Amino acid sequence: MRKLFIHKPLFRLLSPLFSGTLVYLLILLINNTIDELGANFFGQELYVCIGLAYLIQEYSRISIIIFKRLKWPSSFFLKTILQIISTILINIALVSLAMYLYFTMVLYYAPNSRELLIFNSIFSVIALIYVLLYVSHQFLYMVNTEKLKKEEWARQEIEDDFTDFKRGINPELLFESLEAILVVMKKDSDKAEQITDRFAMVYRYLLSKKKDELVPLADELRTLEEFLQLFSELPYRKMQLGEIASSKMLVVPGSLLRIAEKVMRTTIPSEVEKVTLNILESEDKLTIQYKHEEKIGKSLNINDLQCIKRDYKYYATEPVQVVHDDLYKTVYLPKLSLV
Repeated sequence: MRKLFIHKPLFRLLSPLFSGTLVYLLILLINNTIDELGANFFGQELYVCIGLAYLIQEYSRISIIIFKRLKWPSSFFLKTILQIISTILINIALVSLAMYLYFTMVLYYAPNSRELLIFNSIFSVIALIYVLLYVSHQFLYMVNTEKLKKEEWARQEIEDDFTDFKRGINPELLFESLEAILVVMKKDSDKAEQITDRFAMVYRYLLSKKKDELVPLADELRTLEEFLQLFSELPYRKMQLGEIASSKMLVVPGSLLRIAEKVMRTTIPSEVEKVTLNILESEDKLTIQYKHEEKIGKSLNINDLQCIKRDYKYYATEPVQVVHDDLYKTVYLPKLSLV
């Protein structure tokens, strides 16, 4: 779609043969009658017209390439008008020079104004057709590009909606929690009920806050504590909260829960040691820090937090960051507030 057919080698080779022959035929019809057409069709002038057709079409093609690369004027309409005027003027100059050289050096007399007018008119139309082909191609390209952008936007919107739906449901956590409940309820029904209550509280929070843009940090931390208790029943490294910020700042709902889940899923399981998650506050950031002991080939990085990164970019200019050193891994979230 992006490459116009006039740049194809086969078209450049064959098109001037037909257009030059057509120009010669039109000139014969202007200067002669139909009865004389058969006697005068083949001649030296035919090859001159074909040669001129090659010259004009190659010049028109080159002018299209030049104007396509020009940065000025920026307006497509102004550039098109300038291209048409310059192409026709240079086309007239080339045809007039070629016809003058042919008439004076081959026919040994100067061409009159009528002959120059006929040749210039016909070849100017050919050059104009080339420019109009390019303009129509550009319009078609812009229209199709706009349609493709709308389709891509619609596709991305559907994917984002599906991702949000999947993130809210969190099928992996759902099935793991149900499996844990089924195992525990056979031994201890009271404990199974506690797991069910935590499970219900976490999902109630995730689903009820789905339409809220921001929530207080305190609400998120309360749910995070229940979330960590729920995860303690699953076959992952146990996690506990360490230092906790006591700020009234706001966070995107579910962001701390998703980070904690990523931490647990990338940490080596252990029945002995726990992961301590410190949630600290600086002047412009909320810091989630822990000592990392990650699985081989599975570590927490910024690519695992694309959903959180996308959510926070609507509210803050500072990006979500993941910093890794020998001892600690730290996730930085921009500090949000309504002020």
